[in-house]
Amino acid sequence: MKKAVLVLVIALFATSLVFASGASEKGTVEKKQLMGVVTPSADHGFTAESIQHCEAQVKALAAEHGFDYRFMTAAESGEQSNAVETILGMKPTVMILWPVTGDELRSAAQSVMEAGVPLIVYDRFIDGLTPTAEISGDNVAIGEGAGKYFNEYFKADLAKGKVNYLEFKGDSSTVPMERTNGFLSTASKNFNLVQSFVTNWSQQTAMEQMESFLNTKSPEEIESIKAIWTHDDEIVFGIVEALKNYHGSAKIDIRLINGVSAGKGFMDLFENSGLKGVDFMTYTFSPSMVRDAVDLGYKVMQGEKLEKSYKIPTEMIDKTNYKKYMQSDMYKTRYSL
Repeated sequence: MKKAVLVLVIALFATSLVFASGASEKGTVEKKQLMGVVTPSADHGFTAESIQHCEAQVKALAAEHGFDYRFMTAAESGEQSNAVETILGMKPTVMILWPVTGDELRSAAQSVMEAGVPLIVYDRFIDGLTPTAEISGDNVAIGEGAGKYFNEYFKADLAKGKVNYLEFKGDSSTVPMERTNGFLSTASKNFNLVQSFVTNWSQQTAMEQMESFLNTKSPEEIESIKAIWTHDDEIVFGIVEALKNYHGSAKIDIRLINGVSAGKGFMDLFENSGLKGVDFMTYTFSPSMVRDAVDLGYKVMQGEKLEKSYKIPTEMIDKTNYKKYMQSDMYKTRYSL
């Protein structure tokens, strides 16, 4: 009798060990779902803020719902491709990819799709690839809205003839392309582009490019510029510094400079830019938007079916509404970390 009891006790103890280790009734260990996330490195302020928001959201959801994650950043497309392959080898449940440059990530993204892993692409899209879902700020709407704003602002000047402007783009990804095409679709044909620059989203580069324009062009050419159309707040900061440091003979007549992002630093320009006679306008494009991409990834893990495309709405901010905007939930969430 004692021998039978001892055998029963041993059997129950062994069973408790199996279930304590997270195994199923059949003795196989249950694998947690895995979310893979690959983003660019923090090459400028917007990206740095975005990475913080992205990682914070991934960690919060993982802690709340009990899944695993692998979060990787990379400065170059080749490094991002390696990161994608590394995570893919871990057999993720879903992959979220924010490409440095979409075209250069096509092969890695395609390998994710071929492996049957749902893929969500954020911000910079990949031509020729249809992932599970794409999500971004509404870059076309930003361009279209800016074109209409410029039309209204320079209404009297446009009625008389051409209005010269400069353009400062971000990079060669789909984001600047969408913004520029949106702007050209609504801006008056009387706007005349004098020169376009590619800044790689760098405040320093934008400052140097503006300084070069001011130092190499004739006073007549400089004085002809009435507006500057840019793709990012940080670009504006560089331009403002160049204009403040200019001591040439030309009488600068720039009246409007726009940005994109609507960050805290841009709010200071409305009352403290150091430039006389220059108005500013920007569009909301918050780093916290990347949280929405993470949320879509979690929905996939829950078995939800996604739409193919998601556009996060944007809002125009200028001197008439910036104080109200700074009290909004959007603004508070952006600076919640």
